[in-house]
Amino acid sequence: MVLPLQLPIRRYVPPLLVGLSIALIVIGAYATTVNLASGTVPKALWSTNPLTISFSGSDGTGSSGSAGDSFKCAPPVNSPVNLQPSVSDPAKISLTTSPSRFTSCGPQFATVTITARCLVDASHCKGSYTGTITMIQGYTTFQPKLEVTISVN
Repeated sequence: MVLPLQLPIRRYVPPLLVGLSIALIVIGAYATTVNLASGTVPKALWSTNPLTISFSGSDGTGSSGSAGDSFKCAPPVNSPVNLQPSVSDPAKISLTTSPSRFTSCGPQFATVTITARCLVDASHCKGSYTGTITMIQGYTTFQPKLEVTISVN
């Protein structure tokens, strides 16, 4: 009497096992993809952000002002990173970093000097500008960028 009840159940076991195996493979592949896609991109940690640089532009072309800042990465990066400056009006003012390349980033803070320099005569250089320093490693940009406020008196 027990034999007739077991036969219908046995008939469905192989397709159920195949279906369960496929489901587990799909779930595993999804979990792996999500884990890789959400990989940890390092963050730039600036000690002062935003940074302000103020200087007199009375000397015109070549007038400059500098400010120091420090940064590190979390998690640390053991390969070179570059600092890429940009400024709101590159025809009037330049923004540079020294140094602009570091062999690694974090866990210790690294010091950098940011310099703003007038590229035009005094009357045209005076004003307020904004700039950013972007930390880049290959094709990866670390956030947040360092915001720089430049005031030329």
